[in-house]
This record gives sequence, structure tokens and C-alpha cells, in this order.
Amino acid sequence: MAMPIRGIPVLEGEAARRFIKEAKENEKKRGTQPLSEEDKAAFRAIMEDAKKRGLFVF
Repeated sequence: MAMPIRGIPVLEGEAARRFIKEAKENEKKRGTQPLSEEDKAAFRAIMEDAKKRGLFVF
């Protein structure tokens, strides 16, 4: 048996303006998080091990 189609909720008024404002602010914050040197060293060690095992060809 088919499910009835429900209406799609739509933001209006102040809630819509706040949503757009926050979305634009978050677009400016896009990007990657900085990694510590310890994290970078751990990543390099994992990649070297993968290369030695032939799991990663780059």
C-alpha cells in the first residue's frame, strides 16, 4: 500500500532569515582543520608502511 505524500516543511520569516545568515557564515568557515606535527608524522608513518606492504602505489 502506498504511503501518503506529506508536505515539505518550509522555513519562513525570522527562522528563514536566521538560517540563510548562518549558512552564509558557515560557507566562510569551510576548509580543513589544521593538523599537529604529531598527526602528520603518524600519517606519514602509516603511508610508508602501506607502501612497503604494496598496499599503496603512489
